[in-house]
Amino acid sequence: MHDLIYGIGALAGWIAFVYKLNHLRQDWTNPALRAMVAAFGFSAVAFTLTVGLVYQPIDAALGVPNLTKLFIHSFMVLFSVCVLQLLAFWQYPAPRARHRARVYWAVGLVIVAAMSALIVVAPIHDRYTIHFWKTHAGETLMLWYLVMFLVALSAGLLAIAYRSWHFAGLTAQLPWLRRGLRLTALGALVSFGYCACRGSYLILISADVRVEPLVDIAQPFASLGQIVFFAGLTMPGWGPKTRVDQLSAYRALEPLWSALHDAFPGIALHSAAEGDSVAVGDVNYRLYRRMVEIWDGYLALRPYLPASAAVRPGEPLASDDAARMINEGLKNRQEGYEPAAALPEQPPSVQDNELEWLIAVSRSFARMRARELDHA
Repeated sequence: MHDLIYGIGALAGWIAFVYKLNHLRQDWTNPALRAMVAAFGFSAVAFTLTVGLVYQPIDAALGVPNLTKLFIHSFMVLFSVCVLQLLAFWQYPAPRARHRARVYWAVGLVIVAAMSALIVVAPIHDRYTIHFWKTHAGETLMLWYLVMFLVALSAGLLAIAYRSWHFAGLTAQLPWLRRGLRLTALGALVSFGYCACRGSYLILISADVRVEPLVDIAQPFASLGQIVFFAGLTMPGWGPKTRVDQLSAYRALEPLWSALHDAFPGIALHSAAEGDSVAVGDVNYRLYRRMVEIWDGYLALRPYLPASAAVRPGEPLASDDAARMINEGLKNRQEGYEPAAALPEQPPSVQDNELEWLIAVSRSFARMRARELDHA
């Protein structure tokens, strides 16, 4: 049963790895996509090494029984590091995401180094055992080793769950990205069930109480959690709205976004030199960022909007009217008009889907600008 459970987890990991590796071949410079592929790879290798038919020959080849466990646990710690790095590139501008990624990797590598030192000197290499936790968890050095592993993995999984769920709340107009992030959070919590069971086992064993079923109960949490996790991170590409449709929407917002960006360059979360690909290659993300930047530009433009922009809170605003007001506000700013007193920082209400409304505003805005050029 042990090999079957972990074998299913390994198979799911390799499927996810190959699926995203194909995307990475098309966009190798994308650091977020590289982090995702690395995370899938670390997890797939870790689960594969856990299967007895793979574990035993590698231990025999190394000539050091049970050393393969270090690889398994280290790869799971690095898996958490890679997913945290991925979420950083999804959520923050590239420079800040890179800084966070360096911190994650530094902490992860220190933990792996400490685990390596403990397991190398621990007296556990005289004979091979597949019941690693039940056999060695009560030994002092291995207790510290396993505690360090579980704390590192638990911290990573809980951080992933929190950040995925929080980020999902900001993507209401991109339903498949939102669903994927929430499923990712669920997968992280299910995987945490593994840490909870094994952690409880260590706490009890330190009190000279052995509840060995806790070790076995943890196994399904590990595999099921990873399967849900993989499904969540790959879900944005499953939706009925194809990549071509998303890219079309992204481009449709270009006229409005460009005009606001020219007036207020600070709304861009990534510099022109960095480009979108530095943030994340997933068009879901780029579309979401463009929508956020348009709203930021609108808020910056509010002091220059005409008096007719004073819409009562909650009152829907037609896309043509919004485009006209934005166009007039940009002209007022360009012509040096004194800004009006600061207006409440509240975007206008939209009638239906926010993305469709913004696309309609952008197209109406583009038509207005084209007519003005024709009459110039």
